[in-house]
Parts: sequence; C-alpha cells; structure tokens
Amino acid sequence: MMETSTYSAQQLTEELGRVREQLVTLEQHVRPLLTDAAARTEHPYVSKVPGVVGGEPIVVGTRTPVRAIVERWKFGESPEVIQSHYPHLRLAHIFDALSYYEDHRQEIDLYIAENRVEVAE
Repeated sequence: MMETSTYSAQQLTEELGRVREQLVTLEQHVRPLLTDAAARTEHPYVSKVPGVVGGEPIVVGTRTPVRAIVERWKFGESPEVIQSHYPHLRLAHIFDALSYYEDHRQEIDLYIAENRVEVAE
C-alpha cells in the first residue's frame, strides 16, 4: 500500500522557502562557472567578461555595470533604492559593487567619465 503524507499549507510554504534558499545558493555558486570567459576579480559578485559592456566590471551573471550602481550611489541613493531600480540584483551584489569601487576607484571613475552623456542646454 502507498504511504501518503499530508502537508498543511504552512508546511508546504516553509518547505518551498527552504528549497528556494537552496536554489539561490546553488545559483550563486554555479553562475560564475557558466561563464568560462569571465575574468574573476577578488570580489565574488563582480567580473569582467570580454565583449560584455565593453569588458568593464559587471555584476556576475548580468550585464549590469558596476559603474551604473556607483553612479546612483554618488547621486545619494541608498543600496535599497538602487536595488529597486535593479530588481534582478540582491543587496549583496550592490554592496559588493560598491566595495569593488572602493578598491578600484580610478578605474570606475574613468568608465563613468567615458559614458557621461552631455545634456544640451
């Protein structure tokens, strides 16, 4: 005879939450491995991929440049507000991008200057 289990909605929700956490952790570990061409940096969520955004530092597994996060931060946005503009990113990504900027300020400031758009008055 087949054994059946009865789960409450709360138990199912809790189990799904645990599975989701495991998937997020797995994705964090696997995603960087999927991009063999990515040049690893000393920051776990920042890489450089030739041909993606001109090879400038990006958030791993995305096309979001570190420079874009830094520019919003320089305009006074908090990491939480920045995340609202980039819902595919987690706060860990944003904080790591800002940390990368602290370690590579000259490089990122150069990318910001190169991508500055002049506004006609």
